[in-house]
Amino acid sequence: MRHQENKGHLHGALSSAELDEETWPDFERLFASNGGVWGGCWCMFFHKRGSFDSKAYDKNKDAKEALAREGRAHGTIVYCGDEPVGWCQFGPKEELARIDGKRGYTPTIPDPWRITCLFVAPGHRRSGVAKFAVQESVRYMKGLKAKVVEAYPVEGERSATLLWMGTPGLYEREGFIRVGPFGKHSWVYSLSLSGRRSSKTKARGPS
Repeated sequence: MRHQENKGHLHGALSSAELDEETWPDFERLFASNGGVWGGCWCMFFHKRGSFDSKAYDKNKDAKEALAREGRAHGTIVYCGDEPVGWCQFGPKEELARIDGKRGYTPTIPDPWRITCLFVAPGHRRSGVAKFAVQESVRYMKGLKAKVVEAYPVEGERSATLLWMGTPGLYEREGFIRVGPFGKHSWVYSLSLSGRRSSKTKARGPS
């Protein structure tokens, strides 16, 4: 069932739905109309560690569909009217395992949920779709009993080429706090869904 949002948007009201077997065709429509996103990734990159071919369009699409139909791929599809225009990937730690391979990374709690990817279709950018996608993803994760949500935004010059991870400001405006570096250009941000801050609240600069 789609969650309705009455807030005005550039082209109409926004609504959202979680990715599942029923909404897969909408996810497929959004990604297929945008080249599989990032050349054919189909938002598979963070699901596994190791080598990854972002250009393997059909292979990545089939793998994503299988996970979605098995209930092992989570995310929020954003609609403008009946048109899917945005996406936010989220999931539990074990579902988005590539994050754990990052050198120097330590989870804020043993079992955080994660936001790893955002995509907004051309023509709908800079109009609140990404913000709505994050808000709705947090709402869905609350319903799934998540305790802490992590995000990994990029800042500085690298943010222009890694926008799929979002920007610090996007998450800060939704109540996330910076807890530490995630490589040279990214940060770990966290949001406690119990209303309390994560125990790791002091940030230091990336090295």
